[in-house]
Amino acid sequence: MTVRSNALVRVVVLLTVAVAALFLLLATQVDAGDRAIPTQEHVVRAGDTLWEIARAHTSDGADVRDTVDEIQVMNVLDGSTIFPGDRLIVPRIEG
Repeated sequence: MTVRSNALVRVVVLLTVAVAALFLLLATQVDAGDRAIPTQEHVVRAGDTLWEIARAHTSDGADVRDTVDEIQVMNVLDGSTIFPGDRLIVPRIEG
């Protein structure tokens, strides 16, 4: 039984590492249909909120709600809870 359990743990760890590596490779540009979204990393500081971060990374005239959604998808967030030290992939404003 322990041989199967150890093998299962190894497979799960290997798959987790593979998914994380793939995420890191794709983190510099996220495909949004037919356009690539340039991204950058943002380290959350004490007092930051997801909405404030999104507002800072939203182009003039664009809807901040769309940026919040993009950040949540890029970082696989279920809600808007973030913590100091978190490293988020966020859209980079060009120009």
